[in-house]
Amino acid sequence: MLLNKSRAYEIMDKYKLDALLAVTPRNIYYLTDFSGFNNRTQRSFYEYALLPRNENAPAAYVTTAVELPRLNDFPTWVPNIQTYTHPISLSNRDYDSLTEDPEAGMPINWPIRKQRNLPERERQWLELKKKFGEKISASPLLALKKAIKDASLEKARIGSDDPRVILWLKEVGIESIEGIEATNIFREIRMVKSPDEIKLLTEAAKINEQAMQAAIDSVDEGVEWNEIESNFFKKMANLGGQGIYITAGPGGLPHNSIVPGKPIMLDSLGTYKLYHGDIGRTVIVGEPSKEILKRNRAMMAGWEKAIEIIKPGLTGTKLTTEVLEVMDSKGFPGFIIVTPHSIGLEHTDHPMPIGFEMPGSKGDFVFLENMVVNVDMPYHEYAWGSMHLEDTLVITSDGCRAITSEKTEIVIK
Repeated sequence: MLLNKSRAYEIMDKYKLDALLAVTPRNIYYLTDFSGFNNRTQRSFYEYALLPRNENAPAAYVTTAVELPRLNDFPTWVPNIQTYTHPISLSNRDYDSLTEDPEAGMPINWPIRKQRNLPERERQWLELKKKFGEKISASPLLALKKAIKDASLEKARIGSDDPRVILWLKEVGIESIEGIEATNIFREIRMVKSPDEIKLLTEAAKINEQAMQAAIDSVDEGVEWNEIESNFFKKMANLGGQGIYITAGPGGLPHNSIVPGKPIMLDSLGTYKLYHGDIGRTVIVGEPSKEILKRNRAMMAGWEKAIEIIKPGLTGTKLTTEVLEVMDSKGFPGFIIVTPHSIGLEHTDHPMPIGFEMPGSKGDFVFLENMVVNVDMPYHEYAWGSMHLEDTLVITSDGCRAITSEKTEIVIK
């Protein structure tokens, strides 16, 4: 299960919530373990997930009826599956207001060829349809209305990552419901990972690092950025992941191709089953100068200090201060960024200021047990070059452990 249920209940109690309602695809996936067509195509408002705080009330997943067969291969732990008719099959709908429910949809009844034995998988699909697809709603919102009623949440205080849906529920008869904006509440829950999430993030880190190595292997004098980038994306795909980006410095290669003697930062991001891997390395073609080697040793010393002090309760401010002090003492004054960030279903998987909230309004970053965290250490100096060091850590009860290789030394080609 992706969901860290105990963490979710703890945070729901903190904000006095009776339930969480997920509207955005990543949070629906997080609450249900299921990622179907609408989720993968990032279509909002065509599916929902509902997690009541009352453990005896049924959690619910709202999805189109045509997704039911996929639940056979990608089962969800959620007990209440509410389905609706796919929008394309309800054009010019006509019903008898005296005998039919105006909120009911029309089941999708594919024909069955007679006198043929059903394959086992098709038999299972029909069983899922019988279990979840007979009492079908006319729209996603009306299916959600059923789920709200099944969980006795008609007068509840619900946190949602898109509170517009709460207003729509009022329009279809759930008039006493209260909605709270919960984008950062979901992030606050997600930043402490479940065991299954840590497994996925470990695999994401592994394949992203292998794809980074493919990019490094292609670095040579005169090579253009398109070739390096292409090798990264191809390797990610071959390993079963999806490349998001790879970059060199603030805006790519300053000279459009690899120039000997110039250190280059590489920063790559990819996903595995929607969970992110993120890593940073430094590469150079030709013999590095004494200054470059000295700066790299300072960065390595800074990283060692980070590993030494990171544990639950440490703040991001203290981490930055102590690492920069070490780097300054080792001959790299003026280094700017040492930034921790939680990683997961988002690249930055912890609460961040949104809307009118100002930077710093969410308080200092604090390391917690079972967070998965990147420490980001990029550096760019105009007319000189760029360097980077970034690895991924799981925060343990008394420290941390790396799930990337921590190859912090500059790569010399």
